[in-house]
Amino acid sequence: MQTAVKSIGSILGEYGNQYIAQNSTNPQERGLIHLLPACRTAGMGSHYERCSECGHTSKAYNSCRNRHCPTCQNKDKLEWLDKRMSELLPVGYYHLVFTIPHELNDICFQNKKVMFGLLFKAVSQAIMELTKDTKHLGADTGLISILHSWGQSMSQHPHLHCIMPAGGLSFDKNHWVHITKPNGFFIHNKILSQKFKGKYLALLKQIFNKGELSFYGNTTQYGKVEKFDDLLTKLRDKKWVVNVQKPFGNPEKVLEYLSRYVFRIAISDNRIRRIENGKVHFNWKNNHTNKFGVMKLDIDEFIRRFLQHALPKGFFKVRYYGILANRSRKKNIEICKTLLAEEKDEAKAEAIEDGKIVWEKVDNIWDEILETIKTYKKPNCPVCKKGHMRFAGIVPLKVPG
Repeated sequence: MQTAVKSIGSILGEYGNQYIAQNSTNPQERGLIHLLPACRTAGMGSHYERCSECGHTSKAYNSCRNRHCPTCQNKDKLEWLDKRMSELLPVGYYHLVFTIPHELNDICFQNKKVMFGLLFKAVSQAIMELTKDTKHLGADTGLISILHSWGQSMSQHPHLHCIMPAGGLSFDKNHWVHITKPNGFFIHNKILSQKFKGKYLALLKQIFNKGELSFYGNTTQYGKVEKFDDLLTKLRDKKWVVNVQKPFGNPEKVLEYLSRYVFRIAISDNRIRRIENGKVHFNWKNNHTNKFGVMKLDIDEFIRRFLQHALPKGFFKVRYYGILANRSRKKNIEICKTLLAEEKDEAKAEAIEDGKIVWEKVDNIWDEILETIKTYKKPNCPVCKKGHMRFAGIVPLKVPG
């Protein structure tokens, strides 16, 4: 039997209670199963929206605003991008991906808060220490890090996406230090991978010694010191994967990458094709063959895989470091913008000619970024087609009797 195209909410709404009855679930998982199907339905209540241009008013259902809900992510993405895009510097940006070896997957998912927090800490320390080294950059740079815990098939695949500017602020805050290499990352991949591995394993050993890890099921053996040390030895001998993509300076590319990774969840509604004979059919990409196809999972397995990627309450999956850290970001960005704006046209032209600055269009990148910000939110008023529908008040609940 085949059904129409489904969404995460409709799948949980139709099969969620059955999943709860037949499987062991925790309060967070049960909450998601009941909350997501109610998103933007009468069950969540409604509110008024008014056009900023023509004043047209209409009613709309409330959103659940849960970060695991595919329906809500687009709105949150737009609000986040409005803030972040205004902070972009007129320089190129690198995209880096740090992946934990699969041998740690089960331990990670049994200890999400600790192990994922460790990933953020190891990556940020590795990059910040290397960029401060005068052999590599000799400056303070910034980092936006985004956690993903899944692969295309919603399997366990913890990794961190990082966006960092191509350069940094000098230690005396008097000038911007440009990266001189036009291709590739300015730190050799092998050095970056070794530094990341060393940091992560050292921190992992520390939290094990403090008794902060839990081991059960197929990881029970690692609760013993000798077995855990054997695992660490095996991991030291492995090559850890760090993927560095060539820097991009075009503001549309920065926007595209940020929006693609920051608010992504394990699977989006547009990847789900149908349910047929008790299986969910969805689009996926096999990263080993680099080919696209359709994966089929039993409904229970599909729900299980989706729920396993729910993050612990209060856990921040996007974090900022260096000159982009929350406590000093505004001040640092103002300094960087001022310094970059003060660079003489003649000096830039000479440096570009000598191969000392990667970006040939440094002068107009900032203007392009500002224009991108202005035009990013498209008008959505159904009447005038010019204005934006904005919140205008809650629709009062009707009291029976």
